Amino acid sequence: MSLELRVALERDSGFEVNVDITIATDRVTALFGSSGSGKSTLLRLITGLERADNVVVRFNGETWQDENNFVPPHQRCTGYVFQHLNLFPHLTAAGNLEFAEKRRHKNSSLSRQDVVEMLDIANLLQKRPDQLSGGEQQRVAIARALLSNPRLLIMDEPLGSIDTAARTRILPYLQRLHDTLKIPVIYVSHALDEVLEFADTVISIESGKVISEAPIFDFAIDGPGAEQPTSAAIIRCVVESQDHDHALATVSFEGQTMYLAAEHYRPGDMIRIKIPARDVSLTREKPRSSSILNILESTIAEINDPGLGPTAVVKVACGEQRLLARITRKSLIELNLKPGDIVFTQIKGVALITDHER
Repeated sequence: MSLELRVALERDSGFEVNVDITIATDRVTALFGSSGSGKSTLLRLITGLERADNVVVRFNGETWQDENNFVPPHQRCTGYVFQHLNLFPHLTAAGNLEFAEKRRHKNSSLSRQDVVEMLDIANLLQKRPDQLSGGEQQRVAIARALLSNPRLLIMDEPLGSIDTAARTRILPYLQRLHDTLKIPVIYVSHALDEVLEFADTVISIESGKVISEAPIFDFAIDGPGAEQPTSAAIIRCVVESQDHDHALATVSFEGQTMYLAAEHYRPGDMIRIKIPARDVSLTREKPRSSSILNILESTIAEINDPGLGPTAVVKVACGEQRLLARITRKSLIELNLKPGDIVFTQIKGVALITDHER
């Protein structure tokens, strides 16, 4: 099952979009790139909000657009969540949901109560949009999109207009939606941290062209965001046991042991975690006494030292998986680190991403 998209489009301004991609519809696919790279244009073509020549759109074998066909937006059964909060200001949150319910596509098994509980908005239903915070408004907007019973959920910079704290609160809801509902999601963003938290596959777009496509594990390490301050590795681990006395789970990572706060997981569960590069340090010798619990024997795979600024990024391999460490250039030189060296990787921060590997 897939979404096929072939576009050869030239704007009056001279900007061109040339894309030929097939997106699997069993996962969250992020379109990642800077503002003006063509991401939103692709979304408008997918949803039918824009019609143009030299465009082919097929969803799960159904032609939505080609040179002879054009399925209008309301028949494509897509849910669209915009960056700019677009709730009806004269209606309460409940009224906004009722509007979607009256226009929902047929054969929906998703009730309003399901959506309300999933997004935790029961206490917001009687409030108007101007009485809600930005994050609360966006949760209601997502609920409204879901109640239309979409076959494909499209999110165009949905967290771009809210602050960092609200973004952090909403991301777990988005993860829960996909894990529970299994609705295919196309997620557009230029924010690396959002993409790392939510996506399964990342398609990087610049100047109207696809420059790379990779699973999130590879994108995090090798993609264009690996040098950004918010860079992080995404890794797979398996829960081995629970230490209830200390509220920690023991997990296996490439034959080594790690600990993280994940009490409600069971042995055998495969989980994904995010390890920010800024929370990783390197040492030549294994520390004998340290407050840092997660210390892994690793091999330096690559060093990215541009020779500018105070830091460098080191990629280290642990078995088949890799981590990023952002260290000072002074440390890089004084430790005389080189590719192939055995080091001990100290991990100060670990963030759980999903309950189970998708």
